[in-house]
Amino acid sequence: MDLHSTEIRVGDGDFVSQMTRMREWLDSRRVEPAVFRYDHVDSSVIIRVDFAAEDAASAFAREFHGKLLR
Repeated sequence: MDLHSTEIRVGDGDFVSQMTRMREWLDSRRVEPAVFRYDHVDSSVIIRVDFAAEDAASAFAREFHGKLLR
């Protein structure tokens, strides 16, 4: 299965609120990501979310001002 990866960068202080927004967004669209992980980098958090469907990955990246990784 090919996965479509997104990357979103948020500030440490925004992490909890952004995670809540992401969960609400996913739930409202009945989308379940294949992989969800994050790493702290400096004063930011890099969130990587992988989706089975490219359209879901693209919409997620747009909604959260991230990028679709190729």
